[in-house]
Amino acid sequence: MQQKNSGWMDKVSDFVAGKGFYIVLALCAAAIGVSGYVLFFTGGEEDFVDEPLQISGAVNDAVQTPPVSQPEQTDPKQEAQEALPKPADNPSKPAEAEDKKKEKNAPASAQIPIEQAEQTAAPKAETFISPVQNGQVLREFSGDQLVKDETMGDWRVHNGVDIACDDGGKVCAIGDGTVTDIFFDDQTGYCLTIDHGDGLTSTLRGLMKNATVKKGDQVKMGAVVGGGGSTMAVESKMAPHIHLEVARDGKPIDPLSILTPAK
Repeated sequence: MQQKNSGWMDKVSDFVAGKGFYIVLALCAAAIGVSGYVLFFTGGEEDFVDEPLQISGAVNDAVQTPPVSQPEQTDPKQEAQEALPKPADNPSKPAEAEDKKKEKNAPASAQIPIEQAEQTAAPKAETFISPVQNGQVLREFSGDQLVKDETMGDWRVHNGVDIACDDGGKVCAIGDGTVTDIFFDDQTGYCLTIDHGDGLTSTLRGLMKNATVKKGDQVKMGAVVGGGGSTMAVESKMAPHIHLEVARDGKPIDPLSILTPAK
């Protein structure tokens, strides 16, 4: 029995060792071909499955039917007012408005009436007199030259002229002009400045406390503007007098060079 089984196995082995190898190889090739066919025609269908088209909200909004516009509600009263004929414009009003606009935008100086401008401007004085009639000159203008000051005990320039004047004596404007300042100075006492026009100003120092004019007043040559007061601390050792300073364009000049001698 064992011999018969052994013979059958030997035949199978010989067959496999011979032609069987090629048969197995053919079966494997057939299996590979069938697998490739299945994958090619059935496996790729998952990648091309039809899906419903997803439309975004923006697209949905864009394709929505636009709302039907409603006609505007109009006020019958407003339509009646607009239907009324408008009055013709007055041709004189635009010209008046333009003139007012130009007047408003004009410089302040141009808006002042000519008469008022003439009153505001300082008059130009042509002749000048001494502030103290018949007053004696005690000390003259020194300019850039240093002179001995007996009150202060040092050497300094004297930018004015000292004219003798009793305390309470009349002090006058040296020429026509406008009072531009009334003030007190610790060294030169009570002072008063007059603008005579053309860049010329005069300042009286050493006055008594109360002036007879106020700032902004226009004065004439010879008009009384105050009184002598001996209030100059820096010249207190001198006899009672008035200190007169004159400047042209802010630069001190000799007052005696413009004063007309008293007749």
